[in-house]
Amino acid sequence: MYTYIWICFFLVIPCIFGNNYELNIDGATANGWEFVRELFRENFVDERDLGASLAVYHQGNLVVDLWGGWFDKLKSKSYDNNTLQIVFSTTKGLVAAAVALCVQRGLLDYSELVINYWPEYGQNGKENTTVADILSHRAGLPFDFSPFDDYLNWTLMISKLEQSQPVWKPGTAHGYHALTYGWLAGELVRRVDPKNRTLGEFIRNEIAKPLQIEFYVGLPSEQEYRVSPLDLKPNQTSFDDFNKNSTHRAEIPGANGITNARSLARLYAGLIGNVENNHYQRILTEDILKRAIKSNTPSHEIDFVLNVTTTFAMGFFLLDDLFPSLGPGIFGHQGLGGSIGFAVPAKNLSFAYVVNRLDTQTIDIDHRYKSMINDIAQMINRNHATNLIDSFSFRLLTFSCFVFYVIEFILH
Repeated sequence: MYTYIWICFFLVIPCIFGNNYELNIDGATANGWEFVRELFRENFVDERDLGASLAVYHQGNLVVDLWGGWFDKLKSKSYDNNTLQIVFSTTKGLVAAAVALCVQRGLLDYSELVINYWPEYGQNGKENTTVADILSHRAGLPFDFSPFDDYLNWTLMISKLEQSQPVWKPGTAHGYHALTYGWLAGELVRRVDPKNRTLGEFIRNEIAKPLQIEFYVGLPSEQEYRVSPLDLKPNQTSFDDFNKNSTHRAEIPGANGITNARSLARLYAGLIGNVENNHYQRILTEDILKRAIKSNTPSHEIDFVLNVTTTFAMGFFLLDDLFPSLGPGIFGHQGLGGSIGFAVPAKNLSFAYVVNRLDTQTIDIDHRYKSMINDIAQMINRNHATNLIDSFSFRLLTFSCFVFYVIEFILH
């Protein structure tokens, strides 16, 4: 009899609750942000996500910090607070921050010629390339067809780029430099760094450590066990190399950054202001940030590589057209498959979503966070409107009291 009851229990519970007991969703949300957890949960219920993390900073504080699902497709362990993830081109935003920090310190200037810092670059029609050309994908070197093993060798890739001939005259057009952007921008940082560090070391010491985040370009081998493998479909075997330890240890700054959503969101929060009640100071000054996120793409210019209109600042992808509900001034970067990190200075908001299940079909906004961002925008706009009304009501009340006392004084 008892055996029958237990069998019924284990058959009925999954029918009632679906797979909720297997979602492993954990973390916290601040008051008023609980709806984000529900939207995050739906991505697992609908199997859009296998494992993922999500974080939001607002007004300098962490208001959403969630993770859930499974570390791998065998579901051998949970995707948890300790999990790290490769985020592909989302890394480009971190590289842009590193270059901006060099500009802030007077080591680089966006308007200067690259050859002033990197003389060997001035070959085969690249002599007049500016730092801004490299950062805004106008350098004319968008393609590289080297064997993947060559990507693991920084010196070799730099030598190839030095000798390459641009596809177009630098500065006259733009086209997405999917991999070459990272070596081009990274070599500039390496060339001007007084301590002669690699780009990965510069990032760890000058950005990650001050903000107390984990964002690796060149993963230490002792952290490899924490990296969730990419969940690839049979037609995605071309990305198999990004699951290899050797790829994680290398510095491929256009594509192999490894992080989590909390660190990614804090990076962007730390670019636009102080973080965690001023415990962590902002990385860039207001002036340098404005220069770093100013568009360097002529209006409606078609991307030579992607064949659509894209807008780039100094390494940052400008996202106003993708997230109109958040208003203007959005900057950040997406990564192949679904990861993203961005900031909205006007809202004092940063958002990050990191995934192990790749969606390579979506062209613009990943459906995993599209409605989530719209709902966040509505909440912030609604709260802002309420605050304006409250502020106006308070000022009106204060003014009415003042008038009342003036009249009382005159009458008496």
